Amino acid sequence: MSRIGMENVPENVNKYFHEDEKEFLVMTVGGTYGSCIGDENYWTKSIDILGYIEVESGRTSSIKSKLDWSVEDYESDKNFQKGDIIYRIKARLPKLIDGGEPWVNNEKRMSSLYVTEIISKNEKNEFLENLLTEYKKEVSINSEIFGKLILDKGLERYETENDVEWCGDNIKISFDSENDDANEMLVIAIAEEFYNNRQEWNRKIREFVAHEMTELANDWLESEYDEDESDEENETVHEITEKEFAERISTCDISFNSNGDFLVFYDDDDMFWGHTIIVRGNVKTGLESAEMFG
Repeated sequence: MSRIGMENVPENVNKYFHEDEKEFLVMTVGGTYGSCIGDENYWTKSIDILGYIEVESGRTSSIKSKLDWSVEDYESDKNFQKGDIIYRIKARLPKLIDGGEPWVNNEKRMSSLYVTEIISKNEKNEFLENLLTEYKKEVSINSEIFGKLILDKGLERYETENDVEWCGDNIKISFDSENDDANEMLVIAIAEEFYNNRQEWNRKIREFVAHEMTELANDWLESEYDEDESDEENETVHEITEKEFAERISTCDISFNSNGDFLVFYDDDDMFWGHTIIVRGNVKTGLESAEMFG
């Protein structure tokens, strides 16, 4: 079909991928996403794959990984369609990096490909189709308190099937899949203990985030008032108190990991014009930070 990506491959690509191109069949899932790191003047676009077949050798991979390619214009790149599709492509295999950080030679990166050409799509292949069938099977964990937590395989994240009541708010409990049964049961145990002490945690977290962010909320309120020159009736701005701030926010989601770290996500009641508030902490060492997100 067509060559894709930048004509001049960025040097960073040559560091991590071999220069010779091979032909592959790949099963893509989901849609494309991208990133731009530091002062790079290009975007790295990606799409997840469930596995591949190296056409010439017949070598297969059944490890969920991704295809990467580089573009100068993120928005104009429409090379891969969203969905579960088998593509025939040309791509470069990853290199082993000597003396690199632990993440560079991990299983997922070493199963990724740098794609340079799309040859065709909607191919048929039993091996790849079986990977898709297995991928679509539900994976879940049960908690005595939270009920069923279902794995979102795209995000590699467990989330409660139903909302959980949290001090008057309906929330989701979630955690990243660690591909380790013992660690995942540990996360559930940490989340359940946290939930059993929810009244105390709810009070402490609300007081903390109110102390950290009320002044900023009033700055945003003042800014909004200054921009609204048509409002002639209000001569003064009602200042938000810490007590009011703590009462206005509502809990949306709490996320945990096996180290005892947690994230609490709050709706801001438009104090920050719809931004999410995130509070970070640890069940043993306490609360650490509060910030806006989104």
